[in-house]
Amino acid sequence: MRRGRELDFAEAMRTEFRIVSRIARGHDFYEGVRAVVVDKDQSPRWLPDRLDAVDPAAIAAYFAPLGPAELKLGK
Repeated sequence: MRRGRELDFAEAMRTEFRIVSRIARGHDFYEGVRAVVVDKDQSPRWLPDRLDAVDPAAIAAYFAPLGPAELKLGK
């Protein structure tokens, strides 16, 4: 949220695309859907299961450029 304040629209959209692209490839998005929509048990099993177990490098990786898959915005 703090980073977004400094970004222009195109860079904000690229950042959002990077994050969403990586979320879609991960475990927790699908686990959340399973827990709420599919099984409706409201008991997601996150990986990792504690906030203090989240690796800061894993968080940083969500923001890294996507290389050839980077969002391209035309003018």
